[in-house]
Amino acid sequence: MLFDWLIDTLIALIMNLRHLQSFVMLAETLHFGEAARRLHMTQPPLSRQIAALEAALGVQLFTRHSRSVVLTPAGSNFYHNALRLLDDYDFAVRSAQATARGESGELRIGFTMCAAWSVLPDLLAEFREARPEVTLKLTETLPKDLQTSLLRGEVDIGISFPLPPGSASALHFRRLFSEPLCAVLPQQHRLAGRERVSAGELAEEAFVTFPHSTAPELHEAVSSCCLHYRFEPDIRLETNLQQTIVNLVAKGLGVSLVPQSMSRMQLEGAVFRPLEYSPAVEQGIFWNADNPNPCLPLFLHTAAACSW
Repeated sequence: MLFDWLIDTLIALIMNLRHLQSFVMLAETLHFGEAARRLHMTQPPLSRQIAALEAALGVQLFTRHSRSVVLTPAGSNFYHNALRLLDDYDFAVRSAQATARGESGELRIGFTMCAAWSVLPDLLAEFREARPEVTLKLTETLPKDLQTSLLRGEVDIGISFPLPPGSASALHFRRLFSEPLCAVLPQQHRLAGRERVSAGELAEEAFVTFPHSTAPELHEAVSSCCLHYRFEPDIRLETNLQQTIVNLVAKGLGVSLVPQSMSRMQLEGAVFRPLEYSPAVEQGIFWNADNPNPCLPLFLHTAAACSW
């Protein structure tokens, strides 16, 4: 029953639109023969459409003379409103088609703090230039929470470190960016004046870092860097956010190893120095293979074309 009602409603809508289009053409030509020619139809069906429209409205739209047609005052008023209705319909059609192509609509992006200091700004700028009609909704989150958000459909795109082995197979990953770690030291630290430091020189220092569960891949990179010099960091403070780590270091509460892009913070009291050895830290883009959002392929295309 519902399907039949939808079909009947759609047919009525199409017929009403045709009647409006016929009315507008006749109002602009004021000649049944010319209007019928432009509408690619014969005059009798056009006359029937206009008569049906006048009957439905309960008003006379045209005054018919032997050789001419004139809009009545009601017809003139209806003409201007009909133009607006047809324009709104055309806009609705174009908008729906653009959304289906991914040229408008909404894209929800989850990202981590490190992405905000590295790949995210340039990527958003490129996509906004290419697709200005797409609304972008950004959510900053922890790497450990991003997988759940993607699988639940709370975000369409994730930008973060690679997921650990054995993570959800429904998620695809594309590498975007790779960078080394750097040391972040208090401004008064004994190594702060160096152009480059060795992680081995920090073996006896108190470390400020983050739990393994927060960002497993980044944690492994920090551990690998320390193990290269045969020591495990003496962790005195743990916190989830990289910015918080840098703030604590700036207050002299320890040292840390962070992705090099975090050095863009230029926080007073903190000094960033390149490392003599560091494993590469990757960041990339995640998406759910079952996500039907038409904006998603266009964003992936933009990401593939970017270079860092």
